[in-house]
Amino acid sequence: MVLENYPAAKFDFNVKEQYRNMKEVLDKHPQVVAYAKEAIERSGLQLKMESIRGGTDGSRLSFMGLPCPNLFAGMQAIHSKKEFISVQDMNKAVETIVHLATIWEERS
Repeated sequence: MVLENYPAAKFDFNVKEQYRNMKEVLDKHPQVVAYAKEAIERSGLQLKMESIRGGTDGSRLSFMGLPCPNLFAGMQAIHSKKEFISVQDMNKAVETIVHLATIWEERS
């Protein structure tokens, strides 16, 4: 251990919660994810679910009482110098959101 070899060295470790996993909230509201899945399928897209980093806005909103799963927005090569989105992909993202709003209206 470094500190054992260098007794004058000092190490402080503080944990500050900055980002919580929205799954904790979404598990309590399964219809939110179910409706999102259905909206994606209605858009004619193949459903692909995976764990990702990011979604800090959705995480914050979820823990404030508005469950928010991460949905695709059509972008490619995210957060790289080559990030882009095609018009076709952007249109599919919009179509999905319209279907999602429709599903919520149908079920309310």
